[in-house]
Amino acid sequence: MEIKEILRQFGMEDKKAEVYLACLEMGGATAYLLAKKIGLKRPTVYDIVNQLMKEGLIYKSIKGNVKYFSPADPEILIKKLKEKEEKIHSIMPSLQTLYNSPKTKPFIRYFEGVEGIKEMYEDSLRSLKKGDEILVYVGEGVLENLPDYTNDYIARRVGKNIRIRGIYKHFSGIEKYMENNARQLREVKILSEKDFPVSNETNIYKNKIAIASYGTEMFGMIIESEEIARSQKSIFELAWRGAGTL
Repeated sequence: MEIKEILRQFGMEDKKAEVYLACLEMGGATAYLLAKKIGLKRPTVYDIVNQLMKEGLIYKSIKGNVKYFSPADPEILIKKLKEKEEKIHSIMPSLQTLYNSPKTKPFIRYFEGVEGIKEMYEDSLRSLKKGDEILVYVGEGVLENLPDYTNDYIARRVGKNIRIRGIYKHFSGIEKYMENNARQLREVKILSEKDFPVSNETNIYKNKIAIASYGTEMFGMIIESEEIARSQKSIFELAWRGAGTL
């Protein structure tokens, strides 16, 4: 990726990046020389230089009666980035409170492909805290399509002491998978395909319902609604009480 493109992502639009890079390359210059090198008008360069000075990326010195503009050490960009990151971290609790606040209308997010499905599952780890529980209906798909990610997800879920209680459709090898139930904080009821003809996976947690489909097109969605989640939790409890096991 070109330097100017990276600087643009940092917040420097093209002309600003050109002035900054020219100043770095020349080691310091007058506005006239910077304008001549870049091909911009001198008033434009003055405006940009003043912006860069306010940001601490360029400083002014006077030699005789001439103003020179010299670059600060580029390491300051890293410092400024860290400062922005610290500011974001400082307001993250407030942002999360807004994000997790009850919505009057259901909020729906869609996820596509393998990476999208992974991001959907990551939401549960971000949303839940120690001792919380995920209620799940599991048909098939995740173990076959995302084996490595599933193992990593389980390890991190267990690390956060988040429990699983689920109704699973029987599949080949499920008995071996269930040998780790206690260690992986999982309580399960297994039903036959005849009694539980489910082909996707549904996770219910907090005020959210996450649904993953592993058909021809892999996709998922998260429905965020206090009312719908409450209803789905009640339905799950009824299913849990009525479900036998193989």
